Amino acid sequence: MSVPPLSDAERAGLREVLAVEREGVLRRLSSLERTFEQMVDAADLEPPDDEHDPEGTTAYERAQVTSLAAEARVRLAELDRALVDIDGRGYGICQRCGQPIGLPRLQAMPGTTRCVRCVALP
Repeated sequence: MSVPPLSDAERAGLREVLAVEREGVLRRLSSLERTFEQMVDAADLEPPDDEHDPEGTTAYERAQVTSLAAEARVRLAELDRALVDIDGRGYGICQRCGQPIGLPRLQAMPGTTRCVRCVALP
């Protein structure tokens, strides 16, 4: 089954979806960066006390926030790339098989680079 290429109207709609998601990711990243700064500031106010943090909760929480921020940065880069590509011919084309990805998948996952069939392959 062949998927038709995106129309100009579909591209415009997807451009808006990408921009909205990008703003959400920027807000999430900003929040995570503030949270990390607050954790560091709070740690500076209190001396280290391994006896009262035997599980390493503070280190775990910092690592978790750092990991979430890294994921947000990767997602932001994907969205930025998609926003650049959407005006060219690369957006909406599967990087694996070269076929159009399809509007429903792009609406659900606007920065995706693979079609449903290829994403299921190992």
